[in-house]
Amino acid sequence: MNPQNVLYCALKTLSVQQIMTQGSILRQCASDSLAAVGKRLSSLSLKKKNLLCLAKRYKNFGRFVYNYEAETLNSVNGASDDKSGPKVSCTVEIDVPQTCRFIVRTTDCSLSEITDVDHEGNPVYRPAAGSEDFKAAMAKNILKVAVEGLTDVKLFPEEGEPVNILNIKRGIISTLMVPEINKEETKEMPLVVFQPTVHGVCSSDFTINLGSDATTEVTISRDLSKCDGFVARRQNTSPLALISGMNYPLSKLISSTQTCNYKFDNQKKHVTSGSCTEKHIFLPFSYKKEYGISAVVSQTVMLRETSKINDRIFDHTFKLLSMDVTDDKSPVQTKDAVIATMQKLNTLSETNEGEERASLFHKLVSELRGLNADVLASNVDEMMSVSSILTWQALVQCGTPECTSGMLKILRNFDHAAYDVDAFVYALGMLSNPSRLMVLDMLAMAQYKQSKPIMYALSNAVKRLYKAEGVTPEITAVYEYMADLLGADCAGEKELTFLTLRVVGIMGDAMEAANPEIKNILLKCMRQPATTLSVQLSAIQAFRRMSVTDEVTPTFLSISNFVKRLAAYLILMRDPQDSDFDMVKKLLTQEQNMQIKAFVSSHIHNIINSTESQTKKILQALGNTDISTHHDYTTKSRNYKLGIAHKNTEASIQGNVIFDPNNQLPREVLLETTLKAFGYSLDIWEFGMEGKGFEPTIEALFGENGFFPDTISKALYWAEGKMPPEIQEVLEKWVAPFKSEKQNVCTYLYSAFALLSNLQSQESPEAMAYLNIMGTELGYIKGNDLKFIIENVIINARTFMHHSKVLFCTTVFNIF
Repeated sequence: MNPQNVLYCALKTLSVQQIMTQGSILRQCASDSLAAVGKRLSSLSLKKKNLLCLAKRYKNFGRFVYNYEAETLNSVNGASDDKSGPKVSCTVEIDVPQTCRFIVRTTDCSLSEITDVDHEGNPVYRPAAGSEDFKAAMAKNILKVAVEGLTDVKLFPEEGEPVNILNIKRGIISTLMVPEINKEETKEMPLVVFQPTVHGVCSSDFTINLGSDATTEVTISRDLSKCDGFVARRQNTSPLALISGMNYPLSKLISSTQTCNYKFDNQKKHVTSGSCTEKHIFLPFSYKKEYGISAVVSQTVMLRETSKINDRIFDHTFKLLSMDVTDDKSPVQTKDAVIATMQKLNTLSETNEGEERASLFHKLVSELRGLNADVLASNVDEMMSVSSILTWQALVQCGTPECTSGMLKILRNFDHAAYDVDAFVYALGMLSNPSRLMVLDMLAMAQYKQSKPIMYALSNAVKRLYKAEGVTPEITAVYEYMADLLGADCAGEKELTFLTLRVVGIMGDAMEAANPEIKNILLKCMRQPATTLSVQLSAIQAFRRMSVTDEVTPTFLSISNFVKRLAAYLILMRDPQDSDFDMVKKLLTQEQNMQIKAFVSSHIHNIINSTESQTKKILQALGNTDISTHHDYTTKSRNYKLGIAHKNTEASIQGNVIFDPNNQLPREVLLETTLKAFGYSLDIWEFGMEGKGFEPTIEALFGENGFFPDTISKALYWAEGKMPPEIQEVLEKWVAPFKSEKQNVCTYLYSAFALLSNLQSQESPEAMAYLNIMGTELGYIKGNDLKFIIENVIINARTFMHHSKVLFCTTVFNIF
């Protein structure tokens, strides 16, 4: 057993997240909310008055020295006598320089592991590899602890304390956390107390046995699944796994309980001895919750001596008592083991040991998961030289942020124009739990190549990371890069600026939290005369996930352009303030632009006739203002809304159709679907399209001499005489206007190519369409992208026709 595994198992001993079974099935913890339990707090108000901090247990200026021991027994109880697990023992010194302030030292620690079981079923231990390193790490730093009130426990570790060592010390402190109980509170048994532990705050049942003078013995029992910090921990798994995310549901299949017994000094009240036993049973294969796959964690403390101290100094920076998550990394960071395994696996086909391929590949993936980012990054080039196929397979199956970083480093060596790089990075951006390292690597990819898929992947990853962890240094670095791309006022390259504004809008809340200056940049972009209208609109729409402050609103209200005014209006109405309703009232009563007035009136009318929370506020603000909508669906802008509600569930479909006063076709079309259920609001999907200059294209398709009328006419001539008389009569009546002079049906395909060539020769219309599914914007496509697609379709179609003609002629020649 290597030292890292020993330390990891020792941590699991005290955090009670165990290795369950003779294999290595990791115990995953889960917790239920304390909401239901919290309702009982009011009935315990009398008991809380006397449940102060541990001042009565450990009095000022005292030193308490304990022998501490903890062990884990993993077994299949009732089916096998085999056991596995680590054992830790330490000398624990607790100094009390101030009231409810403690300084903890852990010395003379040892670490051992089970090697065998004797004939009586008792485990036989031997020192574990790395025991001396473990002893030095435990004794290196002191740990300061402060207790306030009932459940507020703060830790003040020394700088540089490893997380796994700190977690072990947390377990020791948790074992000694027993509050003082007065005699008046023992009338109701068992007494329910909320007690802080390494699993969070737990509802604990106290049973007290009274001696001749005072409390002498206490029994505590608790269901660990009801502790607020007892949660399922995610493990690194392959992103290609068919079934994933089962940590929480599977953790509910394990029963976890804890029972502790303590004895106290009759006069001084401190703990003289104590023992805690945790039992974790895998329920599907258990019998009477006693036999089956189980892990039993036992902890004991025994008072050795007490003495007086004079030290009264206590300075600190704090953490909480609940466990921190640690990275399961190898203590020896080297690439040698990985390269050796890869070389053996690469040459396995030349031997007769092919049956070892699966186990060797699992070993390779496990070794990769144990490497830190810098070691793995420096190792990938040599791995690729051994076998590029094996390298990609192992890195993809690895699933750690470090392996993802290694893959992205390889991709940065690919051809700058390679589409597979874009596709791979875009897929990574869809992962639900991005790490800080992945965001940093995606930022490096975006700096290497500012393509649309990579920029979208970066923005979606930042949005999810911000939701999980708030502002991090990585998010701040992304903000700095985006601000650099936009410049002071978006006067740079227009296509890149447009793309940057789109992705800034996706992660707007994260960018605003990183630096509110981003809003000033967007306002300048909105007013930039040297750029295009689409860039200015994107600057306004980028506010959709940001707060609209008093500095932003006046700028929005001063806009004169028709399209930009409606875009600003929709941003303001996402979270309207009282001052915004004055703007709405003016639009309804004084607006001269009929398109704006038509859209605003229909939008307000739909809100008032819905169940939205803004309804009452709008009615009060508008007073007796006439709010009437129109029914001109073909020439006037309008907001459409259809809602269906049943009990606590509501679904709505909403759309915007905005006409440009100078064109017959809509300038903007939007359709979105929203579901509200169980207190949550979910955007199912959203599709939007903006553009102008489509009139020539529509004329080419549907005009008098357009493609579709001409094609229909030719199809009718071809169908004449081939239909029953009744159907022929109906067709004559409905489609007579489309008929032109008779032509050969063989010309249809050439008409299609003529249409494509015609569209290609025309000036590309200004158009942009985007798609948003489940709150995630997947991307957008513009008119020049369509032109690129049409060009490729024409080239491929001509190539296909040429080869088909050659094949046809060759076949005829061979036949005759």
